[in-house]
Amino acid sequence: MYAVTVTRRSLLKAGMVLGLAALFGIRMTSKAAAAVTELKSFMQKRLDGVYKADSAFTVRASQDNAQVQALYADFLHEPGSHKAHELLHMHFIDRSAGVKRLLAEGKTANRGADEFRDPTYPYEWVS
Repeated sequence: MYAVTVTRRSLLKAGMVLGLAALFGIRMTSKAAAAVTELKSFMQKRLDGVYKADSAFTVRASQDNAQVQALYADFLHEPGSHKAHELLHMHFIDRSAGVKRLLAEGKTANRGADEFRDPTYPYEWVS
C-alpha cells in the first residue's frame, strides 16, 4: 500500500510546474548574469580611468607633495600632532534622530535622493 497515489494527471501537472520553474530560473539567471557583466564592465572602465589619471601625476604619494611638506613644516609641525589631528581627522556625530524626524515629516534627508528614485538609473536591475 502506497501512502500517496500518483496519477498521470498529477504527474503531468507536477512536470509542467517544474518545467516552468526551471525556465523562469534560467531566464532570471541570464538577466542577472547580464546585469553583473555590465556592472563589471563599467567598474573596469572606471578603474582604468582612475589609474590612467593617477599615472599622469608627477607626484603620486601625498608625503612627497611639496605643498603637504610645506603645510607640515609651517603650520602642522609634524604628522600626528595635536593641531594635525584637530584639523585633519573626522569625528562621528550621531544624526540619526534628525534624519528620522525628517523622514517622519515626509521630507527627504538627502537633497540629491530624488535623482535616484527613477527606476531607469543605469545600474539598477529593472525587470
